Parts: sequence; C-alpha cells; structure tokens
Amino acid sequence: MYAESVYSGVRLARIGLLVVIVAILTTIVAFVASGPSRRVPPVSVAVLPNGGDSGLHEFSFVQNKDGLVDWKIHAKQARMSETEAKAVLTDVTVTLTGRDGVSMTVEGDEGTINTASKDFVIGRRSGDLAVVLQDGFTIYTPHIAWANEEHRLWTDDAVRITGPRLEIVGQGMDTLLPNREMRVRRDVHVEVR
Repeated sequence: MYAESVYSGVRLARIGLLVVIVAILTTIVAFVASGPSRRVPPVSVAVLPNGGDSGLHEFSFVQNKDGLVDWKIHAKQARMSETEAKAVLTDVTVTLTGRDGVSMTVEGDEGTINTASKDFVIGRRSGDLAVVLQDGFTIYTPHIAWANEEHRLWTDDAVRITGPRLEIVGQGMDTLLPNREMRVRRDVHVEVR
C-alpha cells in the first residue's frame, strides 16, 4: 500500500511538471506567433515646424499619363497645406519627360505645387535656374512654371537659351511639350556661333 502511494505521488509530480511545461510552451508559441508585430517600431514621418498643415522630409510626386511617367518632382522638405491644396517645397528637382522619351531636368532652391491641379513653380533664391534639356539646350531663368493641363512650361522672367552654336536671349517664354514648340515672347536677340 505504501508503495502504491509513492508511485501515485511521483505520478502526480510528473503530471504537474508536464502541465507546467505545456503551459510554458503554449506561452512561447503564442508570443512567437504574435510577438514580432508588437516589436516592430511604427513608421513615422518627420514633421517640420513652420505653418502649413503638416511637413515632411523627402517629398516626391509623380504624374503619370497613359502609363508613362509624365513628370516627377522631388524635394528634400515640404510643408503641406490641405486647405489650400498646395505644398511649399525646398531643394527641388523636377524631371519632365516627353512622349518621345526626351527629358528635361531643373533644380531649384524652392517651389510650390498645387496638389489639385498639379501646376507648379520652381525658383532660385539668387541667380538663375538651369533647365537642362536632353538634346543639349539649356534654359536659364530665375523662375519657371508648369501648367499641367496644357503641358506648358513657361516664365514671364528674362530667359537665356544656349545650345549647340546658338544663344537666344529675351523676355518671357512658353514651351509646349506635346508639339516640342518653344517661343520667346519679346525682346528677342539671337546669336549664332
């Protein structure tokens, strides 16, 4: 009788130990299965001070048309205003691409983009922008604007256009990308080299 009670005590200890081990394993499995999602830090966007509704670092905006990139704009910083549907940009790069794949790039210190109409303006605090065209021409002007609906790059400021054996100086410019047509509005001087 004494032997039977010893065996039942050992048996109870083994069952108790088995229950504890199963509970620990269940806890570990539950932790591993659901734990990583709790441990991943949340994604955050650095918010900038200074007015606007919100701000962020590394702003990018891409306009596609017929499955092709029409233009893309990138800025190191942006202040967004949802009420005005615009973003005020700092350290801006814009690349425009025509249907034929020809592109032009411009870098500026500052700019704004209307997020509803997708029109934008790029400028420099001092000096001229250099709008570099892939075919060897460069347009120099303090500010340049894009009218998205018309696919028109334009300025009212003084412009200087340089290219292979050619320099054009004048006031105001319109460039219609669909037709690859450029027009200097007035006070035009052309120098052929």
